[in-house]
Amino acid sequence: MKKVPHNLRLVGQNIYLRPITIDDTELVLKWRNSKKVVENFIYRQPVTRQDHIKWLENKVDKGLVYQFIVCDLDSDMPVGVVYLQNFEEENKKAESGIFLGEVYGKGIGTQAYKLLLDYAFNELGMHKVVARVLAGNTASVRLHEKSGYKQEAYLRDELFLDGKYEDLILFGAINNDGKDK
Repeated sequence: MKKVPHNLRLVGQNIYLRPITIDDTELVLKWRNSKKVVENFIYRQPVTRQDHIKWLENKVDKGLVYQFIVCDLDSDMPVGVVYLQNFEEENKKAESGIFLGEVYGKGIGTQAYKLLLDYAFNELGMHKVVARVLAGNTASVRLHEKSGYKQEAYLRDELFLDGKYEDLILFGAINNDGKDK
């Protein structure tokens, strides 16, 4: 994959997505290391500034991850992060992820995911985008369903997190509009 163009804007009704920059580091670290995000992520270790900068240099800057900041359309205020990773070009497939800052329950996540899926399908030529969601994260389960993902598997006791086993749901969204590239 190529690096995301720095001037790309994916515009929705109330939000837009823009490529992440190093200037977003402190805000992203605040969100990513928050209790609410950590308890719903598979990778639970704290992310340091150095970790984040390495991520940007080794993944984002090399086009291995397409990471976007979700911004409020009216105020330009950043409210979250959405991304594509683990690209399988031969299968036209990628994995998505999302985490939001302090704004929940206003449809922002759904809008962000729909913009991301549109970009993945219609600009990148992906056939399928998958996501892994902890079964106990009912808000994320609903978000994926409202965004067009379908549950493909329910894996019982799949992960050992914080001293207990957790169930994992695998979701997939398929480009059904006939425009596969």
